[in-house]
Amino acid sequence: MNEVALKPAPELMLAATGSADRSIAVSGSQTRPPALENETGISPRGESSHELGALHGLRFIAAFCVLLPHACTWLANFKDNHVLNFCGEFLTTYGMPLFFVLSGFVIHYNYSRLFSTMRPRWAIVEFLGARFARIYPLFICFFLVGIAVDGMLQWADHHKLNLFVVVTHALTLTQSWVYIVIYGDRLALDNGFGLSWSLSTEFFFYLSYLVLALHIARLRSVLGLLFTAALMSTVVYLALSYGASHHSKIEAFAREHLNDHFSDWNSSAYRWFFYYSPYVRVFEFMLGCLTAQIYACRTAHPISSAEARLGRYLLGASISVLFAFSLINLFAPFGPSVDAYIKLFKLNYGPAIPIAALIFCVARYKSSAVAMILSAPIMILLGELSFSIYVIHTWTLRIFERPTMTFSWMLGFEAIYRIVLAVALTITLSYATYHLIEVPARARLRKAVSNALLRNFGTREANSLPVGHVHSNLCAAILCGSFIAMIAAVLVYQFLVVPYFTPYTN
Repeated sequence: MNEVALKPAPELMLAATGSADRSIAVSGSQTRPPALENETGISPRGESSHELGALHGLRFIAAFCVLLPHACTWLANFKDNHVLNFCGEFLTTYGMPLFFVLSGFVIHYNYSRLFSTMRPRWAIVEFLGARFARIYPLFICFFLVGIAVDGMLQWADHHKLNLFVVVTHALTLTQSWVYIVIYGDRLALDNGFGLSWSLSTEFFFYLSYLVLALHIARLRSVLGLLFTAALMSTVVYLALSYGASHHSKIEAFAREHLNDHFSDWNSSAYRWFFYYSPYVRVFEFMLGCLTAQIYACRTAHPISSAEARLGRYLLGASISVLFAFSLINLFAPFGPSVDAYIKLFKLNYGPAIPIAALIFCVARYKSSAVAMILSAPIMILLGELSFSIYVIHTWTLRIFERPTMTFSWMLGFEAIYRIVLAVALTITLSYATYHLIEVPARARLRKAVSNALLRNFGTREANSLPVGHVHSNLCAAILCGSFIAMIAAVLVYQFLVVPYFTPYTN
């Protein structure tokens, strides 16, 4: 009886059947009263994951834009020739921005209904439980591998505090939230499982979405949404421009207050703040949420011939701008003064607007050639494997590494051969980890979440909001206040607590 009462929860229902990633298996299959649509702007006509299959293809493209540059950098590490690195560098511009903007799109499209139709306590637990089930099992498996590979357990003899700091931040997925330098002159986020910094940043996005969800869902005007996105983007670009023009002052502040003593720019607090940390990258996620709301507001409207033609132009323009942005990054044609700005825009938000336009177009205009390619069965399958591809490639590529050598054509072809094998092995093992770890663990954790919801809050129907009900401002204020308190706690930790234990971790 209890299980039947909980069945309508699409997030838990899909997981229990071992379905593919719910982050694109849209909850729109659930019907909604017209009155509720008027409150949220979300159309009651939902779409299945098959109909939004192009987003699966984009997920694989995002993973591939991380996998191939890493493969080229690590496996074609010649002293005097960088042709393969050049090819990888062209794609690296898109990987993380595409991940984060796409994440905002699918999270809002999937979960805005949950926050609009359910009581806050149910919506928060179901949302966080589902996202925990999505990312944590695979993360914890490879973090344990990373502890062994990096020899971190050896720290228990002489570097207990380092071990405690790294493990605590990793297990709480907060390693990218603070800038901490530890033993061996490495950042805390680089140890164990370095690529998990993006999962930490994504976890911050999930918490911020608890505050953003209803505010974005109540925006029903496409023009208003476009204005909001344009205003936010302008503010972000101005802030990034300020950061680029005051680079030296920011570095001086970091040396004084954040223990940034690195000559290597990759480990600098400047790069951490603009690339690894979630505090600026959250705007990429927010842009994805706004794009999803625009898409949802347009879903109920049929596509006219004029709109289809405009959509083709927008799709072509977004791809062209993305291509041009990579070329500008590679060749720096405007000189060192402008290159400093372009370099920072590449780290964060630079290609976000054309990426958002691309996502909207392939989701809305499914008959376009690009959308049809992205929604091909093989692309949907690879999209399902994208998280596993991202997580395990740092380990599979290591098998094919070799010492730096002087370039020759024979060694160049040999490097290409190793890159192809490394990519093939990564995808093959990703298929195994997806079916052996991701899907089973996700189903079990979501079942546990559903049982916890049932025990503590009653049936789903009992927690549904009446038609026409509007969430109270008090609820929004509590969520906002909690989020601000969390940020304040992080600031206190970064500037008051971290400097206290830093001398013991260096």
